[in-house]
Amino acid sequence: MNDEEGSSPALPFVYSAEALSKFISLNPDQKNVIKQVCLIHPFRIPLFYLKLMDSSNPFCPIRQQAIPSAEELREEGDDDPLKEKDISVTPVLMKRYPGRAVFLISSECAMYCRFCNRRRVAGKGWDPGEFFEESFGYLDSDTTIREVILSGGDPFMIPPDLLDDILSRLRAMGHIRTIRVSTRVPVVDPARMTGEHFRIVKRHEPLWVVIHINHPLEITPEFLENVKRFRDAGSVMVSQTVLLRNINDCENILLKLFETLVAAGVKPYYLFQLDEVKGAQHFKVRLEKGIRIMRALRAKASGLAIPQYAVDITGGLGKVPVDYVYLKERKGKRAYIENLSGIKGVYADDGQESRCSKCGLCK
Repeated sequence: MNDEEGSSPALPFVYSAEALSKFISLNPDQKNVIKQVCLIHPFRIPLFYLKLMDSSNPFCPIRQQAIPSAEELREEGDDDPLKEKDISVTPVLMKRYPGRAVFLISSECAMYCRFCNRRRVAGKGWDPGEFFEESFGYLDSDTTIREVILSGGDPFMIPPDLLDDILSRLRAMGHIRTIRVSTRVPVVDPARMTGEHFRIVKRHEPLWVVIHINHPLEITPEFLENVKRFRDAGSVMVSQTVLLRNINDCENILLKLFETLVAAGVKPYYLFQLDEVKGAQHFKVRLEKGIRIMRALRAKASGLAIPQYAVDITGGLGKVPVDYVYLKERKGKRAYIENLSGIKGVYADDGQESRCSKCGLCK
């Protein structure tokens, strides 16, 4: 990619320090850092997202998510912290949990976030399509798989006709009941979503569309229009957010983000603790602070606006919820539980043992 592509209407991205310097002021040291980081980790910003930045504020939360920094050159972390290679049944298909599979159908993103847990593969120029037939064969043969999560890269970066074909083949497999599509395109480059995309989404409804969004400044009129079109096309909309130091590790920021999403018809689904990926550890927030933020959110927001706070355990041990413990102690059949204001109450935990209702679902 050359610098001129950053200002081309057909290719509305910035790829380099030189192209970026046309939009925000960069000194020679900053340019050099970006060039060094780009030798290791890909760099791309859509012009739309670039224009959301406060160019006069070096701590702008939009800027910090998109522009490389010297801290990315540090060695802390792991290239594959979740050990996805170990659970890959093909190079683009992963199965960690019973009944679910993750299908990487794109290696390209509209923007390469500076904290991406798949930066070892995203934007590295490889073609997932080489492994599609092998992956479809596995999905067709493993009838225990009930849900497929389309990821990447970003599924909406591939040609619409290819996305349509992938969805059609998955829908033809009777054992696959649920399809999730994980995307950041509607946030960072909403104009990329065309009428053809939404016709495809409608054709394969209901799709669960998981929007990656991290800050209220990312909720633009263009994003909200995309949300409306997804919903009109029969999609179920949820969001996932990464807890990021100095960007959104604040109860007021997250309250505004989650309540605004709910008002738009998007259910906050996950708030993720940062994965221990190499080059991104400067974004890490302590777990105790995340738990404190979640406790504050529960005291202020409707349950509709509360996501599940979760950490993917390093080493591939899986995703688990982490939250404040409200059940403080048990004494016999009395449970002592703290409310959202910190006041302890007592619950009589004296329910009797259940018996099987013979409904036939358990085997």
